Amino acid sequence: MADETQAQFGAQRLALVCENAPERQVVIRAAVEQLGYAMLPATTAEEATERLRRQPYDIVIVDERFESSGVLDNAVLKMLNTMPISVRRHVFVVLLGREFKTFDNMIAFARSVNVVVNLNDLPHLPAIVRKGLEDNNEFYRVFREMLTEVGKR
Repeated sequence: MADETQAQFGAQRLALVCENAPERQVVIRAAVEQLGYAMLPATTAEEATERLRRQPYDIVIVDERFESSGVLDNAVLKMLNTMPISVRRHVFVVLLGREFKTFDNMIAFARSVNVVVNLNDLPHLPAIVRKGLEDNNEFYRVFREMLTEVGKR
């Protein structure tokens, strides 16, 4: 699968999207493409976790209820939390939800994601992700530089 994805998208930055609602997928696709990423939608949690095992993604956008009743039993989030930290820190995770406030850092920390987005704020997704990526890159800049120096990335 990694070879197929690599052949199809080459060096393009990839965004894995775990959202089954077609109307939200359209908005998310427009947002990630506007930011310069290729969107690869996953239709099941099993497909998403298999893709994450085989291919590095720059961004993962996951609905809190993607094939689950909520974040506590979400297979994609569980899989992301088992990744080695040196790999996980290179994946920007966006959690979409109904109940929390966009940019709520405490919820993001508690759920081990980089940014949370309320579904009502999806029209602003490009700006939200851009701001989140900038903050994340600045926060982990030194960490990533050290990984590069020691040959881990």
